[in-house]
Parts: sequence; C-alpha cells; structure tokens
Amino acid sequence: MATLERSRPAALWASIWGSYRPEGSRDLRLDFLRGFAVVAMIVDHIGGPSWLYALTGGNKFYTSAAEGFIFISGLLVGVVYGRIAVRDGFVVAMRKAFERAGVLYLLTVGVTLPLLVVSELLDLPWATGVYFTDPLALVIGVLTLHRTYYLIDVMVLYTLLLGLAPLALFLLVQGQTRVLLAISWGLWLAFQLAPDQVEIPWTIAGNYLFHFAAWQVFFFTAMVIGYHRDRVAAWFPRRRQYVLFVLSGLAFAGLIVLYRLGDGVWQWLIAKNPALLDPSDVLIVLFGKGDVRPGRLIASVVVFGFLFLLTTLAWKPLYRALGWLLMPLGQNALYAYTAHIVLVVLVAIALMPFGALRQAPWLNTLLQVAGLLVVWALVRARLFFPTPANRVRWAVAPAVLAVATLLVLPFDPSPRQAGWAEAAPPEQPSTRRAANAFGTPLPRAAQAAGLPAPQTLPEPRRPAAPAATGQNALPEYVGPIQGRFTQEWFFSRALQREMPYYLYLPPDYDSSGRSYPVLYLLHGASGDAAEWPAYGLIDTLDRSIRGHDIEPFIVVLPQGDFGYWLNHAEGGYRWGDYVSRDLVNHLDSTYRTRRRPERRAIGGLSMGGTGALVQAFHQPNVFGIVGAHSPSLRPDNSVVEFLGEGEEFAARDPISLARTAPDLDQLQIWIDIGEDDEWYPRALLLHATLVERGIDHEWHVWPGEHDGDYWTEHTPDYLRYYSQALTRH
Repeated sequence: MATLERSRPAALWASIWGSYRPEGSRDLRLDFLRGFAVVAMIVDHIGGPSWLYALTGGNKFYTSAAEGFIFISGLLVGVVYGRIAVRDGFVVAMRKAFERAGVLYLLTVGVTLPLLVVSELLDLPWATGVYFTDPLALVIGVLTLHRTYYLIDVMVLYTLLLGLAPLALFLLVQGQTRVLLAISWGLWLAFQLAPDQVEIPWTIAGNYLFHFAAWQVFFFTAMVIGYHRDRVAAWFPRRRQYVLFVLSGLAFAGLIVLYRLGDGVWQWLIAKNPALLDPSDVLIVLFGKGDVRPGRLIASVVVFGFLFLLTTLAWKPLYRALGWLLMPLGQNALYAYTAHIVLVVLVAIALMPFGALRQAPWLNTLLQVAGLLVVWALVRARLFFPTPANRVRWAVAPAVLAVATLLVLPFDPSPRQAGWAEAAPPEQPSTRRAANAFGTPLPRAAQAAGLPAPQTLPEPRRPAAPAATGQNALPEYVGPIQGRFTQEWFFSRALQREMPYYLYLPPDYDSSGRSYPVLYLLHGASGDAAEWPAYGLIDTLDRSIRGHDIEPFIVVLPQGDFGYWLNHAEGGYRWGDYVSRDLVNHLDSTYRTRRRPERRAIGGLSMGGTGALVQAFHQPNVFGIVGAHSPSLRPDNSVVEFLGEGEEFAARDPISLARTAPDLDQLQIWIDIGEDDEWYPRALLLHATLVERGIDHEWHVWPGEHDGDYWTEHTPDYLRYYSQALTRH
C-alpha cells in the first residue's frame, strides 16, 4: 500500500513534467528545436529591434539561431541518410542526398534573383548597391553560386554543405569517422589561422558572414553525432543528463550575465592583464561570428546542449505549450524560411514612408508576432508546397526568373542609386599620392582658453610624387592592412582651393562590384586629418572587417584646420559647405557609395564632434547618422568670432539647434564624453535638451578626460556604433 501511495506522486509528476520518449523513427526534439531556430530567425529579420529580442538575442548574442539551424540540419542528415544507407545501401542514400541538395539549389537560386532585383530597384534598407551594368554576369553569378544576397547567404551555405554530405556519408559508412572529423576540424583551424588562404570552395560575392571553411564544422560534427546517435546516447544515461542539464544551465546563465554587463567586463579583464588581448580584438577573437571563433563554438555547445536537455527532460509541458507552433515550422523549415523572406520584403516596403517609426519596439514586436502567425498559417495550409505534381515547374523556375531578370534590369527607374549607373572606375595605382600629414595644430590648452581662430587659410602642400604601388598612407600610424588607405585631393568650390583627405576602402572594394555606406570622421581643433589614424582607427576598422565583427564601409578623413566644420558668421569661410556639399559630391561621383542619408554618417571628436552635430542637425537629408565624441560645445561668449552672437550663434550651436531644428527624429544620434572632460556640463545640457524634446539618441558617459587616451580606448565602440547604424535594416 505504501509503495502504491509513493507511486502516485511520481506518476503525477511524470504526467506533468514528463521526459521525452521516442515515438517512431523521427526525433521530434530536433523538429521542435529547429522550429525555435526558425522562430528566432523570423523575429531577428522582420522589422527591427523589439521586445522579442530578449528571447532570440537579436543576432547580437554569443551564438544565434543560424548556428542552431546548421547544427540541427547536420544532425538530421546524419540520422536520416545514415539510416537509409544502412537499410537500402550507400548508393540510394547518396542519390537521395543529391536530390535534396538539388531542390535546395533551385530554391536558393529562385529566391535570390527576385529578392536581389526588388531590393536594389526599391533601395530597401538592406540593399548593398549591386551594379546592374552587366546583367548577364550578375545572373550567371547567382546561378553558379558565386553571388548571394541578404538572407540567402545561409541557404547558399546549406546548399554547399548538403552537396558535400554524400562524401561525408561515404566516410562514415566506411568507418572513417575520425578522418571526417579530422578534415572538418582541421579546415576550421586553418581558417582561424589563415582565412584568406582557406576561402573554399570559392569566393562568394555578397557573403560576409557564412564562410564555408568555418561554418562547416557545425554541420559535419553534427552529422557524425547523428550517424552514431545510438552510441552517443549510451554515453549519457538519465542521471548524467540531469548533471549536464544543471551545468549547462549555469554556463548559459553566465553567458547571459556576461552579455548584459557588456564591454565593461572585457575592459576590466584587459586592464588587469594588459598583455592578454588588444581591446579592439577581444570580442572578435573570442566570439566572432563569421569566423566561428572558439568562444562562439563553446557558447553554441552550451546553449544548444542546455536547450536539448531541457527539451528532453521537460518534453511534455514544452510540447503542450509550444508544439502547435514549433513543430510545423521545424518540420517544414525551408518552406518557412522562404516564406519569411517574402514577408521581410513586404514589411520593409510598407514601413519605408514611416522613417523613425521603423525603430519602435512595440511596432516591431507586433509585426514579428504577426509574421510568425502568417508563416505558421502558410505552412499549415501548405500553400505553394513543392510536390511531385509540380516538380517540373519548380525545376524550370530559376531559368524563367533568370530570363525575367535580364529583361527587367535595363528598366531600372532609380539611376541615382547604384542600379544601372556606371560604376566608378577602380583607382589606378599611379594616381595614388604619398602620405602627407597636414594641419594647423593648436594646443588643446589654447583651445580651452578660447584663443581666436587663424584669420587666413594656409595653402595645403600637395606631395610632389605618388606613393609606391600598394603603399598605405601614414605608415607611422597604420600597420599592414588588407584594405586601402590613401591620401587624395579634390577642389572645393566653397573654399576655392584644393583640399586633402584620407580615404579608407574596405578589403573587398575592388572585387565586390557593390556600393558602400560612408563615414565622414572629423578631427579636433589641435589635430589634422591624421588624428583618427593616430588613435588606431584604421587598423581597428580593418581588423574588425576582416574578423567579420562589423560590415565593411568607406571612411573619409577630411582636413578642417580650426574652422569648426561650419560656415562662419558674416560671410566668412564656408567650412560647412566644403564638407556637406563639395566633399560629399566628390566622393559620390568618384567612388561606389550609398547615397541615401541613412547610409551616410558624420562624426568627430572635440571640435569635430560639434561640427558633426551642426552638419547633421542642419542637413538630415544629407547625413542620417551622427556621432559626437567629447564635443567641445562653446557658449555664446564671442570668444571665437566666427561663431557669431545671438541668432548667428544659435544657428551654429548644437544645443540651440536641438531645441529648434526640424526633422531631428529622422537622425540616429550618438553622444559620448568623459566624466572628467571640461566640456561635460555643456554636453549634459545637450543630452537634457534632446530628452526634453523627445529625440531618441544614445548617451554615454565613461571614465576619462578630453584626451587621446579616451578616444583611443573607445574607438572600437565608435566603429561598432557606426557599423550598426550604417547597415541597420
């Protein structure tokens, strides 16, 4: 009787919190978890930042849905095709795997062509400025998987992985599991050490994240686990599963805490161990996504292990609560992913007229929930599902779309964007000019004391001879980089003289055939155009792009003397027009640039921070993004005569403009300053003015003063901000 009484609570507990029990040959846990990965990708891609990012990570956590999707796909390939190989023979399994890869190829190509054309012609937020000057080459590139596009890059990766799966399956069937693992992990390690030499099977234009040599380790390791699932399961009896569940849960919680604490942890770690890592490299080295760095591998194992064990041990309540949503999405993941791409495009088109509203968390949350339900309903209705009856139509669809693309592209209605406009010719080495740091340095102490500006403009010295081929400018500040960093000259109508500027072009500028966002960075009063490189900007930017921590963009470093980057009062020098009109027009007509305000940023330090704010506040139709780093916001005391007094000063004062300038809600604004900076009170007043007016902006106060140490320390923060702002979808 006592035994019976004790069994009742256990039975009740098992009925409520029951663990997973296999039913048939299909592992429903994998479908459930892949469904969650699909949900996360839909949330992260539709609209913008939302409250649901707390569940998905918003593509900013130390691992993401993409890793889970690729890993689970590898598991399923190992389970399904391994079973077919044992039951029907390797030849049958290989044929079915190739058929699956063929279907995926048709789907990938069929989605890429219309998505690329529509996105570029309508200049949707993720458009990269692909040129249509050679439509045939563009179409062939898509058909041969030499070109991919936003949201399609992971499908290209999956297509290539599935195409190689029969070879991996052959090794498994032959008992060469260790050989397969050695090849896979050796390739991953080689990519960590020399990524440029391990870019296989070929370079894919438009693929900035899912590098095959690195990402294949998820797929083929999972394929091994899936093929040997029974042996692996025997290693983890129920008691050991509970222990691992607790340990992985604690590790997962630790990752969340580390993520929430942000860069402060890494800065503290580096401060305690100066020789350990460079501040600009720490996150790339440990958690870089494109390279699948070691920390990202560990984080992926922790998160997936925890979720898999949670699903195993708490299967019944999870299935009752979420099975209705996740199971259909997981069992039809490719269809669901394709459908969500269509929704992403439709939502982006619908939100185009609403500007800042696109960043409203409540709206994005509603859109993402609605998108999830729409995709779920389409899956349930099996609308446009590929079937044996329509297999022929699916097979010829890419060819039809390719012909349609060739017919549509000549009618590009937006020549002001990249589109059909002729791409700027690549720069010839013979036109590069030697590095020549130029400026009119004034001590910051003199600036703080309010010394007047020079009344005459010194004539810049053009270098007599070009630099040697391949040589980067400012070698004293810029080490070996893969991008190009040169000094250039152009004639400014506003200043009526030739002006120099430094230019950084990303590593793939000459080979990508696309346009890039542009960041104009302004120097301070005691500096010149070489000031930002002296703080490590170019090296940090180049490493971050190579490490796939940030998206590539062009950087322009103009020369501004002590002009405060604005038009002077009473008809004085027109430093403002020099930047916003002359320099911008010169860059847009000379290089492949994105020409929308939201793809053009301006920022600066000290005097440059003030000038950047004035430029953006006056002309949000030119600069849609602004960053002010320790801005020297002068009061109306007529010490600097060219700033004017009264209304003249108010037109040149960011604080006054923050109260009155129209359309500031269209801008993405960043302000930071050191807590011991002499300009802190005025910067705080600017922050309070924007808050009072309800203008969204980022406000950061960090330890430090108004000096190079402060800007050097936070250069990686600035680059991450500009990258996210310039590529925000």
